[in-house]
Amino acid sequence: MSAAVQGPVLTAELLAELAAYAESVGLLRLGAADLDDPGFAAAGAALDRFLAAGKAGDMDFLARTQAVRKDPAQMLPGARSVLVAAVPYTGDAAPVARYARSLDYHTVVHQRLIALEKRMHDLLPGVATRICVDTKPLLERSAAALAGLGFLGKHGCLIVPGLGSYVLLGAILCTAARAGASPRPALTSPPWAACGSCTRCLDACPTAAFDGPGDLDPRRCISYLTIEHRGPVPDELAARMGERIAGCDVCQEVCPYNASAARDRRVPAVAWISPPPRPIPDLETMAAISPSQYRAHVRHMALRRIPRRSMRRNALLALGNRDGEPGPRELHAVALGLLDPDVQVAAAARRAAVRRCALQAALDLAEQLRARMAAAPTADDDPHEDAAE
Repeated sequence: MSAAVQGPVLTAELLAELAAYAESVGLLRLGAADLDDPGFAAAGAALDRFLAAGKAGDMDFLARTQAVRKDPAQMLPGARSVLVAAVPYTGDAAPVARYARSLDYHTVVHQRLIALEKRMHDLLPGVATRICVDTKPLLERSAAALAGLGFLGKHGCLIVPGLGSYVLLGAILCTAARAGASPRPALTSPPWAACGSCTRCLDACPTAAFDGPGDLDPRRCISYLTIEHRGPVPDELAARMGERIAGCDVCQEVCPYNASAARDRRVPAVAWISPPPRPIPDLETMAAISPSQYRAHVRHMALRRIPRRSMRRNALLALGNRDGEPGPRELHAVALGLLDPDVQVAAAARRAAVRRCALQAALDLAEQLRARMAAAPTADDDPHEDAAE
C-alpha cells in the first residue's frame, strides 16, 4: 500500500479476524476486493451488452441502476473496497427453488451483516460502510469472484469450492483501503475456465435459456418467468416449466460441483437459514389460495416477491402440465381460476382444463362456485383484494 493512502486500512490480519467473526455469525468464506479491480470493468461491460440485447425483459430496475452497478461507490462516497461472504442453502428438487424455501434470506443475511458491520467499526474506527443484500445494485457475483470466494460457472452462478453454487451472497461496501493491494492483471481466460469442457448446465436447461456459456437469456428462464415476469407465459415455455412455480434449480442440480454428499456436513450449523413457520402449500392449495392465506404463508419468506396473482398463474400452469384427468382438489382450483378477474389467472386455468381434458367439468363447477359465492360472499372473494400486490 502506498504511503499516500489515507483513512482506514484493511490489513490481511484484520480481514482474517473479520472472516473468523463472520463465520461465527453464519457468513462463510469472507473475502475482499478493490472497487478499482479491472474485473469490475469487465463485469460492467457484460452488463452493458446484456441490456443492449434487450435481455432484461420486465426487469426495468437493471437499466435504472445500470450506472450504480458499474460504479458502486455511488452508493457510498469514498468507497474503496467490498467485503463479500456466502450463506449456503440446501434441499431437494421441488416446485419452489431451494433458496426460497427458508426464512426470507434478505432479512436473515442482512441481520448477519449488521453484526459483521459492527465488528468492522470496532476494528476500523472511522470506516464508513454500506450493507448490500441482493436488492442493492451491486454486481455481487463478480464481486464475490474477485474477492476470492470462487468462480463463475457456465450457468452464471458463483461456484464456491467445497460449497458449490447453492449459496446466497451478502456484501459490505467500505471506505477502507486494502493493505498491499494492487490492481490485478486482466483475465486471459473466461471466468468459467474451471468448468473445463463440461456443458451439463447448458444442456439440461428445460427451456434452452442459455445462448452460450455464461450467456443466459432470462426471457426464456423459468426463474425469471415465475418470479419476475408479470405478463403471460408463452405456451411453448409454459409446457417446459413442469411443476416449477417459483424459480428453477436444474442448471445447478446437474453441476458436478454440487454433487458432493459431504457438502452439507461441512457447513457449520450457524450458517443455515431456518425454515419458515408454515410449510409451503402444495400446488392445489397455491392455485386456489386466497389473499389472506397467501399473505400469511409468504410473510417471512422470499416468496413474497411474487404477487399472489402471479403465483396462482404459475400454479395453474403447473397443474396443466400434469397428466391425466384432474382430481377433485385440482378441478376445484382450476374452476376458481376460471372465475378470476385476472386474465392471466383465468387463461392459465383454461389451459389447465383443456390440457387435462376437463374443460366442461371445470366450467360446470365454476358456475356452481359462482352461485355459491354470490349467495355468501366473503372478503377473500373480493376481486380488488390483490390491488396492493
